[in-house]
Amino acid sequence: MIYEIKKSINSILYERVSSPLFGTFIVSWLIWNWRIVYLTFFVDSDKIELNKVDFILKNYNQVEFLVWYPLISTVILITIIPFISNGAYWLNLRFSQWKIDQKKIIEKKQLLSIEQSIKLREQFSDMEKRFDNLLSEKNDEIKQLELTIDDLRESNERFKNAPKATKTNQKELRELALRINQNSELKIALERINQYIQGGYTGIAKDEQLSSKLLSYFESNEIISNSGKGMYELTEIGKKVNKYILDEDFSTE
Repeated sequence: MIYEIKKSINSILYERVSSPLFGTFIVSWLIWNWRIVYLTFFVDSDKIELNKVDFILKNYNQVEFLVWYPLISTVILITIIPFISNGAYWLNLRFSQWKIDQKKIIEKKQLLSIEQSIKLREQFSDMEKRFDNLLSEKNDEIKQLELTIDDLRESNERFKNAPKATKTNQKELRELALRINQNSELKIALERINQYIQGGYTGIAKDEQLSSKLLSYFESNEIISNSGKGMYELTEIGKKVNKYILDEDFSTE
């Protein structure tokens, strides 16, 4: 019970002391009545004619010092002083900004020294050199790209105007068809490939009778082309080779 009462009193005292109003009032009261504090704690009872309580009541019992002056001081400190403080802070900020502005104005009007001018000129010169080098590199890249484009255009024109590859000539196609026709392994492999292609089947590469060597042979001679996912298709050369092999006159040669 006593502990709870003590705890409650401590809580009330802490709340009062930590409150801006009560804290300010206590400080103001101590300032106005500093003689009472000094007499209570630092003066012996032997040095005064009465005891401390009676002496204080006789000499320092003015209502103005005990109540009104501390109360007025508290009101001033809580209400007026913050406005004064904020005003002083605002004036300080304005003065600081004014100093910065004046410094900028003076720096703008101030002439550069010879060393500063030389250094600044060297910086501009270095910047111009870097810019010229960068511009030159970009121009070289543009020229190189233009040359590449011209080469590609010429190659395209040559490709359009060039005759068909030697392999596509009638004579060489007939010779290729003859080699396949005379080689039973190649002929059977080509027939199986035709069956897969005509039937739309996949998995030519998985056919054990069609080794990778045979498929490579037909791909390298541009007879078939891989369209992806195990699907092959006949090229124009492959169609012509098939035609030669199926031609009756060719088979009698």
